[in-house]
Amino acid sequence: MKLIIASVIILFGVVVFLFALFPSDMSVSRFIRINAPKDSVLKEVSDLRTWKKWNELIQSQVQGDSVKINHTQADSNRIDAVNLKIYLIRKTADSVITEWEGSSGKSFLGKYIFTESGGQVVVEWTLEFHLHWYPWEKLASMFYDKELGPEMELSLTKLQNIMQGSREKLSKLSLTVPDPNAGEHSR
Repeated sequence: MKLIIASVIILFGVVVFLFALFPSDMSVSRFIRINAPKDSVLKEVSDLRTWKKWNELIQSQVQGDSVKINHTQADSNRIDAVNLKIYLIRKTADSVITEWEGSSGKSFLGKYIFTESGGQVVVEWTLEFHLHWYPWEKLASMFYDKELGPEMELSLTKLQNIMQGSREKLSKLSLTVPDPNAGEHSR
């Protein structure tokens, strides 16, 4: 019996030691190029009211109209979802920083970095997590990329379609504006 108890204690110690080797900070990142002006993409991302249209992580929280969006001040936007709260922490000319808080009280950062390149904007979306020493928390973090990555990719693709779609609509409108002098040549 003492051998079994000693074996369990040693096994537990080895597991804790192995998981202590895992990093305490981890992140999931995705990139996309959008053929639109940086300012318009930055405006879309920094306005949390628009996230229901393109952000899959928000849409997965929506059950009917259970998402409530409160806007008390322009710099303190917030989303209250079923199991998630998102706060706009900071907006600069090149980034949007958000804090995400789950129903369990755990929070993590969401960062959007915008870089112009050849008339396009590269959007980098990173979710940053700080993990405790608990083995089960570090084990679960191994699957964050597989869980969150596809939803982040789909979100960025939707954002790209919205931004490029609105730009294409504007260019089509400018192409269909009638020429006021066109009627004079037919006379």
